[in-house]
Amino acid sequence: MRKYGIAIALIFIFLGGVVTAEGNFGLGAMVGEPSGITGKLYLSESIAVDTTVSWSFISDKLYIHSDYLHHFPGIFGSDIPTLAGYTGIGGMIELKDNPEIGLRIPFGLSYMIPDTPVELFFEIVPMVLLAPETDGALNGGLGARYYF
Repeated sequence: MRKYGIAIALIFIFLGGVVTAEGNFGLGAMVGEPSGITGKLYLSESIAVDTTVSWSFISDKLYIHSDYLHHFPGIFGSDIPTLAGYTGIGGMIELKDNPEIGLRIPFGLSYMIPDTPVELFFEIVPMVLLAPETDGALNGGLGARYYF
C-alpha cells in the first residue's frame, strides 16, 4: 500500500513542477472506468498531456494512465467555440497481484464553460493490453477539471 502512495505523490509532484503558465493546468475528477483524480496540462493551444490516478477498493488495485492529446478547437464551427474534439495515444498500468500494462487511444469531447476556468469532458478509449497477455479492452468516462 505504501508503494502506491509514493507513486501517486511522485505523479502529482511531477505535474505540479511542470506548470509554467496560469490557466494551463487543470485538476478534477473523472467517473466511469476508471474513476479517480485527473490532471491535464496544456503544452500549447491544441496539445495537452493528461493523467488519471484511481484506486479500486473492490478489486484492490491502483490504476494509472497518461495520454498525449491533440485537440481540434472549432471543429464544430463557430456556434460552439469552446467545444473541441480530441484524440491521442497513451499508456496505462494496473498495479495489482497480476499487473497489467497497455496502450490507450482516447477519443473525446472537451467543453470549456465560457467565462469560467472549468472544463467538462467525455471520452471513450479503446485499449490494447500488452501484459501479462495480449487482449483488448474499452474504457470511458465523464469528468470535470478546474484550471489554475
